[in-house]
Amino acid sequence: MCHAVLQDPAFFHLLTRIDEEFAAATRLGRCPGCAGPLHVADFPRKPRGCPAAVREDYSWRLSFTCGLCDARATSPSVRFAGRRVYLAVVLMLDSPPGGSSGQALCDLLSIPARTLKRWRTWWRVEFALTPFWQSVRERFMPPVTITQLPPSLLERFDAGTLADRLAQLLRFIAPLSTRPMAK
Repeated sequence: MCHAVLQDPAFFHLLTRIDEEFAAATRLGRCPGCAGPLHVADFPRKPRGCPAAVREDYSWRLSFTCGLCDARATSPSVRFAGRRVYLAVVLMLDSPPGGSSGQALCDLLSIPARTLKRWRTWWRVEFALTPFWQSVRERFMPPVTITQLPPSLLERFDAGTLADRLAQLLRFIAPLSTRPMAK
């Protein structure tokens, strides 16, 4: 089921459009540090887990710099999970440790098993402790089962298809894709 999404260029184009919307909103703002104007300052990325059909679109992270103080203002992203080299959608995919679906995912995307294990730990330990999650977790009833992240969170989004639910979840956690600007 998830393998089809990872090979669907239309899904990746949807994520690009969402990132463009986030970037347009950021560009309308001013520098949080000095209120100067923002200028385009996209930077290159070499993302893993990206289908060849959309690799060119995913080779740049949308970003801006201040025209006065040169501080960077990077908009939230549904395509990139901060500085991680794998695409954000790849981090959403989970499977039981040692299961055949886990091995299939690792084979499809050339992900080392220890990397998948590290993501599992991030979701269940580090993500659960983020100020972001602490501030939004009570929105979900019944509560999201931390030991079953990210699938238990993905279940809470009610769009029809897996691709739509993934897009909603990526939009939801997009604030984690950037670091706050230093003032």
